[in-house]
Amino acid sequence: MKIKQLGIVSGVALATLVTASAAQAALVVVPPGLNPGDQYRLVFVTDSTRNATSTNINDYNNFVTNQVTGSALATQLTTAGFNLGTITWKAIGSTSATSAKVNTGTDGSQPDVPIYLIDGNKVANNNADLWDGTILTPINRTQSDQPTFQFGVPIWTGSASDGTTTSNPLGSSDLVNAGSTFFSSSNWVSDGPFGNATLLKLYGMSSVLTVPTPAVSVPEPSSLLGFITLGGLMLGGAVRLTG
Repeated sequence: MKIKQLGIVSGVALATLVTASAAQAALVVVPPGLNPGDQYRLVFVTDSTRNATSTNINDYNNFVTNQVTGSALATQLTTAGFNLGTITWKAIGSTSATSAKVNTGTDGSQPDVPIYLIDGNKVANNNADLWDGTILTPINRTQSDQPTFQFGVPIWTGSASDGTTTSNPLGSSDLVNAGSTFFSSSNWVSDGPFGNATLLKLYGMSSVLTVPTPAVSVPEPSSLLGFITLGGLMLGGAVRLTG
């Protein structure tokens, strides 16, 4: 009876560890392989949608910022040791007055750092890599770590593949250029126009982040094996003690 009871307790403990690990692994705000002091950026897709009728780039930046506020992404950044008050969020978008490159500071006006999706996958090695016509992985995760539809969803950008403003920028009176979360080719940012009143998502990009010291990173999936092993040892030890 004692063995059975201890086995149940150990099983509950193991289940708790596994559940906690799965919950923690949902978002990766400090990408694997980075060390304290390393700099990088994060990108995501907004959960919510909006139209593209405004000619003011700050309307889109504010929309992206509001998407992060109170989200799982914000919580995870805080847990990892970041000060949310020092992080700004910009839309990867172009109006007639401001290009996506300038708006996000990926035109060389800010440090040239790698860019990561919020699941730990690298999107671009640097600014030039972001705007060379292809990215390393599609941008397809939202700030609540939800994947976009498997065949992609359209994203307001108003941009050309090199991050400059197109003839159909955000705020155009009719058609506005959009990208797609399905692609890692240039279509990620320039896949075709939609009517400006259509409700679509946007891409959001962080300001340059610095890995905190000490770094508090999200466990990688391999950590789950360690938790399972630990649970097994706990169970085995309990059985031996009651034998």
